[in-house]
Amino acid sequence: MAFKVVTTGFLGRTVDTRYENEALEPLDTAVQVVDASSEDEYIAQVKDADAVIAGRFALNARVIGALENCKVIATAGVGVDRIDLDAATAKGIVVTNVPDVFIEEVAVHAFMLLLCCAKKTIPLDRCVRENRWREARTYLSPMPRVVGDTLGLVAFGNIPRLVAKKAKGFDMKVLAWDPFVPDEVFQQHGVERVTDLIEVFRRSDFVSAHLPLNPGTRGLLDYTCFSAMKPTAYFINTGRGQTHVEADLIRALQEKKLAGAGLDVMEIEPTQPDNPLHTMDNVVLTPHTASVSDWSNVERRRRVGQEVAAVLQGRMPRNVVNREVLQKVTLASRS
Repeated sequence: MAFKVVTTGFLGRTVDTRYENEALEPLDTAVQVVDASSEDEYIAQVKDADAVIAGRFALNARVIGALENCKVIATAGVGVDRIDLDAATAKGIVVTNVPDVFIEEVAVHAFMLLLCCAKKTIPLDRCVRENRWREARTYLSPMPRVVGDTLGLVAFGNIPRLVAKKAKGFDMKVLAWDPFVPDEVFQQHGVERVTDLIEVFRRSDFVSAHLPLNPGTRGLLDYTCFSAMKPTAYFINTGRGQTHVEADLIRALQEKKLAGAGLDVMEIEPTQPDNPLHTMDNVVLTPHTASVSDWSNVERRRRVGQEVAAVLQGRMPRNVVNREVLQKVTLASRS
């Protein structure tokens, strides 16, 4: 029996579902791309779907409440802040993500931002291109060595654990804050556990944030954190932009409380044209692309198809985000 599996593209992106369809082909099913310009149009086209792949529109309580047959909502990313998990659980809808696909990519990107900040890659590149060779000297302080410096990690899940491993290759001292990870995990990775978040910011030469976005982390990293940093230290964020208060970061940068920042995620995306971060030479910005590689772009889509196919066949997917839903639905164990 064929199922209705739907998705929407993101603005400006071509929709190609061939990799998602690989796992769905045995079910005589292919992903349908819906074209909607409003939430009402979106609801009208997805309300009878058996599965929804997250796309342009948020899966909020209103959208989820209108779903009549849906068994699974799948996202091809890590974050699920655009999916109302409580609403999905209430309706017995399994929510899946792919938290393991981008670990290497994001860890590498975070370390790239760290090195770009430390070695002034962007302003020095501009000096060469703009025939300002001798002006480059004005950007060379502070110039951290990186080797032997202290890296502080905010959260200690899979991605920051890999960042810690890469930092060890630079002989960095690594400390981390995460109230939800047991002591033995820190010990296994040779990372010092710090229970006071502000202490991470106070002691570190680089702070790399990897927080998911939820009510407990929204706006967690604020002026108190940034003003506690060394004036030679740098803040990196490849998690979620709304976990740091952007106005507070900008203020701290303007007051020279810290030396600079490397951000793949911002509070408002895309950034507004008048965002002060755009004009700061000590800030490196990338457009929420840390997870991207040729391999991950394919693998994330294959995994989404596999997760959807598993649930539609009554099998346990690799990763259920809303574990409470398993009290309402019965899924066979993975073989």
